[in-house]
Amino acid sequence: MNAAAINWTYEKRDPISYTGAMFLCALVLLLINFAPSPRLAPDVNEMAAFLDDPTPPPPPPPKVEPVQKVQPQPVVKQEPLQLPLAKTPSPVDIPEPPKTQEVKPLASVPQPVIQPPIAPVQAPPAIEPLHKPQAVSLDSQYVGQLKAYLEKIKKYPSSREARLARPQGTVTLSLTISRSGQLMDVHVLNSSHSNILDAEAMKSVKTANLPAFPQDAFANEASHEFSVNLNYTLEQ
Repeated sequence: MNAAAINWTYEKRDPISYTGAMFLCALVLLLINFAPSPRLAPDVNEMAAFLDDPTPPPPPPPKVEPVQKVQPQPVVKQEPLQLPLAKTPSPVDIPEPPKTQEVKPLASVPQPVIQPPIAPVQAPPAIEPLHKPQAVSLDSQYVGQLKAYLEKIKKYPSSREARLARPQGTVTLSLTISRSGQLMDVHVLNSSHSNILDAEAMKSVKTANLPAFPQDAFANEASHEFSVNLNYTLEQ
């Protein structure tokens, strides 16, 4: 059956094509006739006349509100305030002060006196006798006395050789003196580089009367050695 329908359609292809074409044309004409007409553009002259009108519409009149009358208010007089006077209290209203009772002081009870414990009295420390400082002081006093004595008896040599050479310098002598002031030994420790001055210093010491030691000076010493400087200059 399908094959027969296909054969029939193939044989009738030309009439079917013509009929379909006519049907499409009729449908197009109907659509054109019944379609709504397009809106026409506004007239250019009318729009120009409307735009060229220079007179704007008049503004609306301003709204005027009615003025309300203000009625004057009555002036109220203020009377001065009167303060109530303070009432003076009557003598009946004043309470009497309470009576104070006299308090008699109690008799003071004697309290026992507590004495602090008595600390044992310590004996003061024993003061050792200052023999040594006193001895040093006496020693220095004797040395100063000896040097002052030798400086006093010192003389510049007066020989002809000394006047020609005119030597100057310091002679250091070593003296050994006993407690009684006796010279036991003397020699030159440092020379003055002049035999004239060294000999003059030795001569001055050997002919001098040297002082004796103080009683507490140079304790436990039978004799003591001293060092003495004798300076010789041309001013002497």
